Amino acid sequence: MGVFAMDTKSFFDRLAPLWDSYQTGETHAAIARIFAAAALSPGLRVLDVGAGTGILYPYFQSAGVSGYTGLDLAPEMVRLFKAKHPDAKVFEADFESPLPAFPVLFDLVMIFNTFPHFRDEESVFRRSRALLAPGGRLLICHSMSREVLNEHHRQAGEVVAEDVLVSDRRFRELYQRAGFSSIRVENGDFFYSEGTA
Repeated sequence: MGVFAMDTKSFFDRLAPLWDSYQTGETHAAIARIFAAAALSPGLRVLDVGAGTGILYPYFQSAGVSGYTGLDLAPEMVRLFKAKHPDAKVFEADFESPLPAFPVLFDLVMIFNTFPHFRDEESVFRRSRALLAPGGRLLICHSMSREVLNEHHRQAGEVVAEDVLVSDRRFRELYQRAGFSSIRVENGDFFYSEGTA
């Protein structure tokens, strides 16, 4: 694990006890709009990357997923997730490092409020593609617009000061290079992107 991952892990471990209090009504409204845009079918097998304290877990349950797996880099985030949702399958793992073996491919890989913190964008897309069943989708979304998020990180400083959402053009390029089709990238009140394996 590189120095960036270690710094990011420490940063989010420190924030974990207050993480749920940072999720405002605006955040939950954006999540509801993201799930509406995604139009998830019941019975999906989902991998939630950067799952944090389990903010999305109730939304996936309401959508009727048949299998949920969450991953997060920060052990304190994972601990708090498990305390809130003891029935959930959630693991401490760095998505940019070797992962545990999964018994099945996923129908959906969701990366929510996490993508700017990755250092190797192309490997994140390739790994996501490899974990998806044929016809599965990768969704990379954020509860804020690109402009608001990038300014938010600059003001936060520390290890996240330069963690930004790249341009729409760059997102399309990353999806295409990893072999995704039916690519959609939208930056409005919130950020939404998807591609199909």
